[in-house]
Amino acid sequence: MASTSAAASDRPFAQQALADLKALGAGPGALWIIFLVKFLESVAHFAIYNVLAVYLTEDLKYGDVAAGTIAGTWLTAVSVVMFFSGFIADAVGIRKAMLLAVGSCLLGRVVMTVGRSDPIVPVVGLFITTWGVAALLPTMTAAVRRYTTPQTVAFGFSLFYVIMNIGALVAPQTVSFMRTRLKGGVDFDVLGGVHLTSSQALFGIATLVTLLAAAASLMLPREEALTTRETDAGPAPRGPLQILQEVMGDRQFFGFLLFVSLLVLVRLIFQHAHLTWPKYTLREVDKDFDFAGLWSLNPALVIVLTPFVTAFTKKLSAFWCIVAGSFISGSSVFFLVFSSAYEAQVAFVAVLSVGECLWSPRLYEYTATVAAPGREASYMGLSQVPMFFAKPVVGWMSGWMLATWCPETGARETSTMWLIIGCTTLAGPLAILGLRKVIEGGNPKPAAAVA
Repeated sequence: MASTSAAASDRPFAQQALADLKALGAGPGALWIIFLVKFLESVAHFAIYNVLAVYLTEDLKYGDVAAGTIAGTWLTAVSVVMFFSGFIADAVGIRKAMLLAVGSCLLGRVVMTVGRSDPIVPVVGLFITTWGVAALLPTMTAAVRRYTTPQTVAFGFSLFYVIMNIGALVAPQTVSFMRTRLKGGVDFDVLGGVHLTSSQALFGIATLVTLLAAAASLMLPREEALTTRETDAGPAPRGPLQILQEVMGDRQFFGFLLFVSLLVLVRLIFQHAHLTWPKYTLREVDKDFDFAGLWSLNPALVIVLTPFVTAFTKKLSAFWCIVAGSFISGSSVFFLVFSSAYEAQVAFVAVLSVGECLWSPRLYEYTATVAAPGREASYMGLSQVPMFFAKPVVGWMSGWMLATWCPETGARETSTMWLIIGCTTLAGPLAILGLRKVIEGGNPKPAAAVA
């Protein structure tokens, strides 16, 4: 499916971008509410996620293996819940699904903030956020697809991804400020002399941002008008279990599932970037290394490059953009194999980000376009099934790898750690190329047609 007409695709980039933005502006106002919530949730989520592994060790005194186990178990729970949340979002509608999800995040982050330095309560709060973190992605992806047209869908998902990364840029900058300027924490005399560490204060900020997201979600329309596409081609309302049966009976779904299963090997590098890389930099580069500040280069590059990459690759299939971007992202790890210098850290983040600009926005588009009408949230949720199996592995392996090859004290062999991670990552796109016919054989709409 072409995202723009042939004539439109020949316009200069700036002119085409303005035309696409104008076309989106003419659409439902609910789309812009979704974009606002995406920004706010990205700020809150990535602020917590960027510091999670370090917080579990520095504040709560969990060892590397225990911290990795907690993070891995939480990520696994998110994937399990995402599997079911897509069906529920398709069944109950965008507004109800959004309110349930944001409410879960808000409650959990309140508990994380109030629990402060207690070793158990903040972890309980983290797990309370599971439903919200899991349900928001398929729900918002379905909303973007529902509130865009065939002509604006590619730009809509590109803008969705850019907005997410604007939030992801604000988050590490906030983390960096809290860890450098307020390294000793914050004292609140008006609350009876309560002292919060920098991480605890960060959770409080995330809670306030989530409250704003909840207020924005209340502005979504109560009754969602079906688009022409859904009225003509979409199924009648179904319950979550009926939707599951229908999707599992769709032949093209299994080719799609194989594709995203292999792509998981690339996506896991981002889990290592948040769970393995921060502690590695503090131990191998410098004990005061500003890992959050450097990681902000990732969303900054994505924000700047994604619109250009989308414009220049819109004639290419989503499939080939995803494969090419996966190779670039996977190769970034090898900078850390050969060096632990500051320049190698910059190269790792920069190359990873360039590849991400190619494959990640197009994966949202690929998923939403391959899905049957009205089943976008279900497909997005089911696409997380492979992550259910992989996330605990990377979470637990992160702690084990750090303890084995990058301990806090003693001899280190970090090149081995990153070599294993790098080879595992590149296995994904290589396998996708080798199994391309199998992947497309399960899909009556070949990948080349999903552009």
